[in-house]
Amino acid sequence: MRRFYWSEIPESPRFELPEEESKHIVRVLRMVEGEQFLLLNGNGLLVQVQIVAAHPKRCGVEVVDRTIAPKPLKQFHLAIAPTKNMDRMEWMVEKIVEIGATEITFLQCDHSERVQLKLDRLQRVAISAMKQAEQDYLIVFHPITKLDDFIQLHKKGCIAHCVDTQKLPVQHSSQKAVVLIGPEGDFSAREIALAQQSGYDAVTLGDSRLRTETAGMVAAVLAINS
Repeated sequence: MRRFYWSEIPESPRFELPEEESKHIVRVLRMVEGEQFLLLNGNGLLVQVQIVAAHPKRCGVEVVDRTIAPKPLKQFHLAIAPTKNMDRMEWMVEKIVEIGATEITFLQCDHSERVQLKLDRLQRVAISAMKQAEQDYLIVFHPITKLDDFIQLHKKGCIAHCVDTQKLPVQHSSQKAVVLIGPEGDFSAREIALAQQSGYDAVTLGDSRLRTETAGMVAAVLAINS
């Protein structure tokens, strides 16, 4: 069944969809009266509706069923320094949403390439990936946060860095629900020491030296699927 996102789904048994969604449903997809689809708000609410008025500007629907989906069994929070190239960040967000990441925080680090970030584009990518992957919860976005502040808020986790020291495979850490990924220039020695002094596990994502966005995706795969 087709899925559409609307953050503010009305509680009434009948309502009209916003113009943008109405146009997509009626003119682009050519759906007609009697056809059904799902509306989701990104917070677990699933509303099955049937078209009762196939109008391209105000498509009218009737509620068939309302359910609340259970939250994902595994929670995964990726904290990552954004790259200069937004296309690479969009690619990564799409992939980690499909994999099942539940939260993402963008980090401001000592070697950061980017210290400002607009989340609107990334959120649109995440919504599309959520629908494509048939997930019921939208990944939670957090604004750019200084690494020191993030560690104060999240006392446990993993830090994936490139320094040649003893590390655990990320999938073997008991703290893999939170993973830190640094910028292209890696975390500074100060940041690595701060994280490990705070109780973070130093982890490896494999033998290859990965780009930032690739490391984020690999971390999600290994942490969520282990």
